[in-house]
Amino acid sequence: MEQETFDFADFSLQGDEANSQRPSGDYPSIDEVINKPIWCTGFADNVETENGKSNLIKFCWELGEAETAFWTKSKKLITTVQKPDIRFPFHTIIKVVFIRDMASFEFRSAKEVVSQDDIASFNMYLTKKRSYMKQRR
Repeated sequence: MEQETFDFADFSLQGDEANSQRPSGDYPSIDEVINKPIWCTGFADNVETENGKSNLIKFCWELGEAETAFWTKSKKLITTVQKPDIRFPFHTIIKVVFIRDMASFEFRSAKEVVSQDDIASFNMYLTKKRSYMKQRR
């Protein structure tokens, strides 16, 4: 029997947590996931880490592949996966958006093309992130 799948555009949103166990192995940075299609398979919120509480978005690159995850403190992403209408797995792309000069992340439909504006927003996010990290040293 084939597993039912969804695209992010199919939702009028809401969320229930898939199993809360964390995938094994190393997790990529969210930077490696931005602007690439993924299958979001679940999440875990308020996970205790050595750097305080954080959230985990579980995903796989292709259905049937091993599940992995990335850490995020993005309120937009976590609020979205917590909505009651969300069902896992769903196909999506995470894109960078700017709100008043602040970078944020949003789930978008995996059917959306990655535009030059999306690439420029990602590059601006990386530039601001590097600048912030230099200031913290």
